[in-house]
Amino acid sequence: MAAAVDAEMAKYRSYQDEIVQKRTALQQLMAQQNENEMVQQELQLLKEDSNVYKMVGPVLLKNELEEAKLTVSKRLEFIVGELKRAESSLQKLEGKANETAKNINELQGLMQKAAVEAAQAIQAQHAKG
Repeated sequence: MAAAVDAEMAKYRSYQDEIVQKRTALQQLMAQQNENEMVQQELQLLKEDSNVYKMVGPVLLKNELEEAKLTVSKRLEFIVGELKRAESSLQKLEGKANETAKNINELQGLMQKAAVEAAQAIQAQHAKG
């Protein structure tokens, strides 16, 4: 039974490590979303004849305002989709971790119960003997 608890503990630790990685990825996506929303707001403030540039490697290239708005909008759509997918994945993983923690508690309870029963049996044998 101790081996089963150890196996569940290893699984739980693995889930926790994955949860940390997924939360980090989620935070990065949220930062990208915020950054792109700020860019979108800035682009909305520009006049139609404003010059817009985008960085391609070490070079700034002139870009049409509408094209820049469309690019940022598409990027935001992609990021929102990734955020939803990442949040769903994180929730599923947290559910698995919670279920594993519940299993660990049940196994530990069974081990404690077995230990108490064994101690009572030994005590009963000493009382008779």
